[in-house]
Amino acid sequence: MNAPLGTPRKLKRGQFAWMVHNRVTPNIIMLVMLLGGLFMAFKIKKEVFPEFDLGRVRITVSYPGSSPAEVEQGIVLAIEEAVRGVEGVEEVLATASEGRAQVDVELDPGASAQKLYQDIQAEIDRIITFPEDAEEPQVSLASRRRTVLGLQIYGDVDEWALRELAEQVRDRLLQDPGITQVELEGTRAFEVRIEVTQENLRAYGLTLGQIAQRIRSTSLELPGGSVKTRGGEILLRMKERRDWAEEFAGLPIISTSSGAVLLLGDLAKITDDFEETDRFAT
Repeated sequence: MNAPLGTPRKLKRGQFAWMVHNRVTPNIIMLVMLLGGLFMAFKIKKEVFPEFDLGRVRITVSYPGSSPAEVEQGIVLAIEEAVRGVEGVEEVLATASEGRAQVDVELDPGASAQKLYQDIQAEIDRIITFPEDAEEPQVSLASRRRTVLGLQIYGDVDEWALRELAEQVRDRLLQDPGITQVELEGTRAFEVRIEVTQENLRAYGLTLGQIAQRIRSTSLELPGGSVKTRGGEILLRMKERRDWAEEFAGLPIISTSSGAVLLLGDLAKITDDFEETDRFAT
């Protein structure tokens, strides 16, 4: 039944009713929200990988010529015993392979990764029971890097030419201020190969162990202390480090009282090469 004429209508109350009778205010609110959303859209951080902390410290030690059992006994067990007592370590995972040990230390989620990395590094430096032939331990804090571009270099040339060209490309890319890091992947490490025949060893009465010890004792770079003078303090350092084949060729192996010197290059074949590893790329 319709209301008689002249009867006042009852006004509806609520948000939508208010917007119907006040049309300017909702339009202003909508415009502010659109502009605010457009502004914040350009402020949103965009990444290929989200930022997160892996919470892992990796320790690697090279032990050339050793079996996995020797690596476990001489290196892995010593590292595990040293790092398990560090506060904030949740789990220790170790892998012993031929000539190499790898230990991953998982950290507690609430622990400071940088502080634990320094504590673990200090504990590793205190280990004195590593085998004599083992190399220096490498301690690193695992992190995820954002990969933008992968560049492959190939051609019908030898490996030395490819490596040199790859290093030139890397150096050029690093000159760009927008590029912070460039890494070479799939390349073999440099290696100096020294080959001594059995005949030369017998002719000079030497063994491979004696030659290796001679190379190890003379190819060093060690601090030698300091000398205080009136003008200041002078630091002494023995720089006998050798990196290339021609530098090892001039290493004296035998010196006689008459002044005769037998150099390493006189009894061995020394070449610059890459380490012997099998790599396949598809």
